[in-house]
Amino acid sequence: MLRVAARVLCQRSSPSTSLSSCALSVIHRRYTENDNKTDNLSIANSSDRRKNTDNVSEGSKVKSPSRVTVMKKYWIFRYVDYVKNYEQVMEKNFPTTMHVYRVFSVGTKVFYQDLKRFLKVSKKIRKQGIDTLSTDELQLAFTMPKDLIRISPVLLISAIPFTFYIIFPLALYFPHVVLTSHYWSIQDKLNFMLKEHKQRLKHNKPLFRCFQSQINKIKDQKLQESVGNIVACLGSGTHPTVEDILQCKSLFSGLPYSLKHIKRKHVKELLKVHGMSTYTLRKRKKLLERGLLIKRMDAAIQREGGPSMLSYDAIRWALSFRGLNPVNMSLDSMQSWLDQWLLISSKVDADSISLLLHCPILLAYNHETNWTLLYHSQQK
Repeated sequence: MLRVAARVLCQRSSPSTSLSSCALSVIHRRYTENDNKTDNLSIANSSDRRKNTDNVSEGSKVKSPSRVTVMKKYWIFRYVDYVKNYEQVMEKNFPTTMHVYRVFSVGTKVFYQDLKRFLKVSKKIRKQGIDTLSTDELQLAFTMPKDLIRISPVLLISAIPFTFYIIFPLALYFPHVVLTSHYWSIQDKLNFMLKEHKQRLKHNKPLFRCFQSQINKIKDQKLQESVGNIVACLGSGTHPTVEDILQCKSLFSGLPYSLKHIKRKHVKELLKVHGMSTYTLRKRKKLLERGLLIKRMDAAIQREGGPSMLSYDAIRWALSFRGLNPVNMSLDSMQSWLDQWLLISSKVDADSISLLLHCPILLAYNHETNWTLLYHSQQK
């Protein structure tokens, strides 16, 4: 509009008015420059606005995922949470089923680990000999063959179709008969140990009577008096000292207490005291093998630093294996009793191994824990 007005004024003005025309031309140039600047600014602003709107639209596309992606993430997270909390959900809804599952899953893992260790121990025995085994290895070599015999029928029968639903309920209700200690709870292990130990203690008195009946066959007067003193101690409710027992060592390598000279009834009672079956051939040889096994275990304990180096569970098993009930005994008393056993074991050889086999009555016949287990439970 300003440019048009300036042109009109220039045309209408006369030639004499040159100054006004010049001024008008200057004004025209300035306003044209200003108009060009404003046009350029408006174009730049419009382009900036377009860029901003494009950036906003692109940002909105990145930040706002589609519904399909949201649903996928939702269900994936739900599935992960379900897998993590699966055992808790099953435990809440099916507690009995989960208990059975846990018993068999944990027990099978422990059994498989012990089986691998047993194979390594067997390989070590073939290469280096049985006398090089540690206490734990000797215990595993003793217990694992029995465990394999016990659990093999369960594994074989369960492999037959549709027998799984029969054999496992039986195994759950009769774990002491069908399953091994790998599948037992801590309370079950204690109860079954006490049950077996009580059955062994019932034969302590018959074995003591067999031992007492052979006193008259001892020819040496001093040895006869020593054995008489031992019998008197046991009959009065006490135990003989280690020195008194070792004085009679020669009687256990010959007449009348060696494995070759004891009577059949004496052999059967000795087998039952050690938890061994009487329905077997070569009973005396079985007793000899058991005595040598105990002596190897005693030697391994001494090599490893004595009873004080054994764990609590290991020393409890060692006492129960040797004829003493470890329940309600302090750790110091268990170590002290095992020290006495080891003193006798260190003086025994293969010829006098019968002395070690008679130590369950010589050292534990009148012990309070054995007496309580045998007679107090019967009164109840």
